[in-house]
Amino acid sequence: MPSPRKFVVLDNRDLAIINGSTGLTRQGFTNRNVTAKQTVTFDTTNPCMAIMDNDGVQWDLNSKRVWYSGTQVTIDLTDILYAKGLITVPAQITTITGTYKRDRTTDTASGYSWVLLTPTQGASNVPTFLYTKAETPTVGDPAYYAGTTTGASMSVQSVTNAIATPITGSWDAIFAVSTESGGGGGGGGVGGIEYDIIRD
Repeated sequence: MPSPRKFVVLDNRDLAIINGSTGLTRQGFTNRNVTAKQTVTFDTTNPCMAIMDNDGVQWDLNSKRVWYSGTQVTIDLTDILYAKGLITVPAQITTITGTYKRDRTTDTASGYSWVLLTPTQGASNVPTFLYTKAETPTVGDPAYYAGTTTGASMSVQSVTNAIATPITGSWDAIFAVSTESGGGGGGGGVGGIEYDIIRD
């Protein structure tokens, strides 16, 4: 039998969360669980670390892709779907100056980029690019002229979500173990993975 995997908790770092709910370390989902905004939600408070697709490829998630509420975790799959070539029509937003489509190639550290698709008839000083703080903005959110998402902006008037080819098969969300097994004594297990938590 293989030895337990060790999840170390340092005093000043949350490498494993011990106050979350107990749950499987892998939870499966299919296309029927994916929303029109390309998100999937799980009823758990465990931290989600990655997505495993049906080809066995692990996609690590950054902080902009995962949201936590008191009882749920929501994961944005948009980047994964783009990388796999599954986005067939990019998202669009409309402002007073025109319609813009999502352009990932010109994203900045602060903003998600949108490139002009069709200017509004009669509009002047139409910017070629706009930037939003959220990848899926909502009506009324500011669309900034600058990639820093500060300064001059205009309101988003409408949003059209990206269209993706449905994912095939079953994918897995991978969650960090969140409940202690006995404080370094060994032997515990969640979702078939044994672990110890060792404190420094």
